[in-house]
Amino acid sequence: MTLSPFPDSPLARAADQLLCTACPPTLVAHCHRTYRFGAALLDGQHRAFDAEALFIAAALHDLALVEAYDDPDTAFELHGSRLAAQELTTRGARPELVGLVRDAIALHLEISTADDPRPEVAAVHLGAAADVAGLQLDQLPPGLVAEVLELHPRQGFSAYVSQALAGQATAKPHSAVAALIQHAGLLDLIAAVPFND
Repeated sequence: MTLSPFPDSPLARAADQLLCTACPPTLVAHCHRTYRFGAALLDGQHRAFDAEALFIAAALHDLALVEAYDDPDTAFELHGSRLAAQELTTRGARPELVGLVRDAIALHLEISTADDPRPEVAAVHLGAAADVAGLQLDQLPPGLVAEVLELHPRQGFSAYVSQALAGQATAKPHSAVAALIQHAGLLDLIAAVPFND
């Protein structure tokens, strides 16, 4: 299994530029790993996917975790999905792509999204869960995981994301991330992730 390259379309490049401009390096690398792991998990299931849609959604799925893009009242995944949709619409993206990216970001914290029939939507959830909590990493070749980590180092990501998600849960106690922390032990899963941060 080989790594899927980043798509080189104008929309993908614009999404990556926004990611790299708006987010700290540890979050940039997480979004890149989300794409790599999500694409690899789809490849392992022999599921075809739209690489551009998956890359854009992975690149922008945590945009609203950054203070400059946060909304004090709206769950970060929902606010981020709207920001991504606005960005794509402004750049003339086709409505189908806008909807796919919006849904992939909005639903990426939902456990049931792993079974979404749209591979790009499922893959943002799967890729993020693999990177944040180590879920389904055993379905990927160890060499591929090591290559992804070398290309996109974690740079203290577990500590960063734990603090960011805990802050979101405190500020928005009825959000999905608050429920994951309270009922699914998300912060414990992050602390136990099998990576050397």
